[in-house]
Amino acid sequence: MYNTTHEQRFDNDAPAAPEQLSLLSEILNRETFSILGTEVAVGHGWRCWDVGTGDGSVARWLAARVGTNGHVVASDLKPQHVPTHPRIEAISHDLTSDPWPEPGFDLIHARLLLMHLADRDAIAAKLAEHLRPGGALVLTDWFCGCATESLIKSPVDEYRARIFQEFHDGVHKLGAETGMDFDWGARTADVLRAAGHQDVTVRDYQAPGRGGEPTALLAQLHSGMLEPFLLSQTSLTAADLAVIRETLIDPEFEMLTNHTYTTIVRAPK
Repeated sequence: MYNTTHEQRFDNDAPAAPEQLSLLSEILNRETFSILGTEVAVGHGWRCWDVGTGDGSVARWLAARVGTNGHVVASDLKPQHVPTHPRIEAISHDLTSDPWPEPGFDLIHARLLLMHLADRDAIAAKLAEHLRPGGALVLTDWFCGCATESLIKSPVDEYRARIFQEFHDGVHKLGAETGMDFDWGARTADVLRAAGHQDVTVRDYQAPGRGGEPTALLAQLHSGMLEPFLLSQTSLTAADLAVIRETLIDPEFEMLTNHTYTTIVRAPK
């Protein structure tokens, strides 16, 4: 499904992977924990599956919530960043080809995963079928509204506006080549409703995009991880990328961030 050369840049074995996973956790964990703790109300004794667990930060939070009688399966293609914990079962798992854990989960959570998968519609419906009666499926993915919204929120000169647009377009070009769907998050709820689920809600969150904050630092990190692609597939130069990186740590700068759509599905009791 993925071009190997491009995929390896975001592989969990990549040198920048720990920093990338840490920044993603800083950007998204507060919103994720609010949803899981308040709307879903994860409790003691729950059996949970954190799909595409990354650094295991959500799995660790779940392990603290489910208590000694609970259990958390934390799966990833390469789960080496998940710390050892008595209530976390970290497994190497390909959602598209490996056998799935036994059904009957109280919670299944996947963040920034299904937007990368070719069979995302069918996988979302299958995940919902793996819930116990009354269980919750929580799917979070990014949606980019940049086609209808200005990319830069704070005033910048014409040159910076142009190179940031080039950077944005280059990243999205690479995403399209590797099978990413930036529209998936906005249509997840419709897909699950069409599969017969009636108890479906959606939350929309946008992280701050000011220079020096985690979202800007993630963009800065990606400018380095993707530099060979950006230099070969866009008109950006090494000097342009240096200006982008400098701008991304300027507290006077602010950029538009992706919408983070979280779809919550409750299985019938």
